[in-house]
Amino acid sequence: MTKLDLEGVTVWRIGGDEYTREDLRKMDPVCLRALFRERIHHTVEVEIYPIMLGRKKMPENFGYQAELLIEVCNERGFNLEDDDFQWGLKYIELARRLRAGANIEIDDQLPVAFTDDEMKVVRKLLWARRSVRDWVPNRPIPDEIVEQLLEAGRAAPNGCNLDIVRFIVIKDKKRAKWVWSDIPTPMNQCVLIVICYDARVYETVGHDKLVSHNQGYDAAAAGDHMCLMAHALGLGAVWLTCTEKTAANFQKKYGLPEYIKPAMHIAFGWTAIASIKSGRMPLKEMIIA
Repeated sequence: MTKLDLEGVTVWRIGGDEYTREDLRKMDPVCLRALFRERIHHTVEVEIYPIMLGRKKMPENFGYQAELLIEVCNERGFNLEDDDFQWGLKYIELARRLRAGANIEIDDQLPVAFTDDEMKVVRKLLWARRSVRDWVPNRPIPDEIVEQLLEAGRAAPNGCNLDIVRFIVIKDKKRAKWVWSDIPTPMNQCVLIVICYDARVYETVGHDKLVSHNQGYDAAAAGDHMCLMAHALGLGAVWLTCTEKTAANFQKKYGLPEYIKPAMHIAFGWTAIASIKSGRMPLKEMIIA
């Protein structure tokens, strides 16, 4: 396929601003990579299905912004074999084929209902998980298990595939004291993982003025995934939060840049006491309409 002429093409920021090729060449690499994922999402992914089904006319420049971004990312030496780039490249190729007049199909597997046995495991995970505030002393969590917790957080859904969530793993007493908590978290019993987000990304794509609250939602989704994984691995975890003041205090003492914002933290350890699982009010009381 002939190379697309992208001279004069710009990349739009939600809210009206635009970036030229030169702007992209100078952009912070974290922000550039996030902008690539966001533009794939908003200008290709959410548009391609209505176009394929004949519900929407294909824009003349369909996929151009994504093409420009992947060119610049390649110029700047990003590893295009990474999962996020491979995901984006699939959509870029589909956009190219649509512009060429081809009929396309997306052959990713549709969701398949779980078997009865699989659903038992799902229900067990969802309804047996509980907050644990007491852990076995002097029984460390192996690094490979900590990595599984972090991978669970990485797998969590996030707005517009921006991947703003960041993790800080704390195992020593000194740094643990910087993390405010109303639950004692002695470091001979647990590991703390602070969940933060990179606020630069929302400013880059224009979400900071529209949906800034989504940054906290992304951190919460990661935390939920991590707590579920902890339960599946036989660990006990408790979800803990912070005030703006205590978050700023941690940020300062840890030496974090201004744009890395602590959102919450979770303590993980080997459960020492079998706490009573909290109950929930009836579903009918929770449904408004």
